[in-house]
Amino acid sequence: MVISHHNETLNGTVLSACHEGAAIEGFCRGPSISDPLAYGVHFYFNTSASNTNPKAADVPGVLSYDAVFGDNMTVPSAMSLVPDFTSNVAVPIIYPNPDQYNEVYFDKNDEMYVLSFRDDTVDPPVSKETKFKQWFVCQTYYSYTYTTLAWVIGKNAKPQNPTCQKVQVQRIWG
Repeated sequence: MVISHHNETLNGTVLSACHEGAAIEGFCRGPSISDPLAYGVHFYFNTSASNTNPKAADVPGVLSYDAVFGDNMTVPSAMSLVPDFTSNVAVPIIYPNPDQYNEVYFDKNDEMYVLSFRDDTVDPPVSKETKFKQWFVCQTYYSYTYTTLAWVIGKNAKPQNPTCQKVQVQRIWG
């Protein structure tokens, strides 16, 4: 579910898989969480076998999706952040390759974040774990133009894309 402190119309909406290419999906702005859940809004958080608590906080994992094609063929897919080297906005894309992914985490409030292990804003760089929640909803282009989830690259950076609106992504247990 998307939480926005600045745009009430984004608040309480879900992310829905949307077509970005052959067997490739994006995270488009979907219906309200109160609407009946439709196809493409169920994602999974896969963690290591050593994690026996599926609701544990601060555990690395892979955001995945079971894409269904043709005659009910299910293809495991995983999220990767795709940078655009002319922008500081990366688009999370779901590829039909469960071995190609970026790990994410969920905190005790079930909000998604990316963990940084290094601070390179100082000289010399130092080891330092920091949680970043640089999620936005923006009009993006991967293969098509959609309003999607996006990640802003750089520590505490502001998106150069003027359509971006700051959000938190909260996991909802279904």
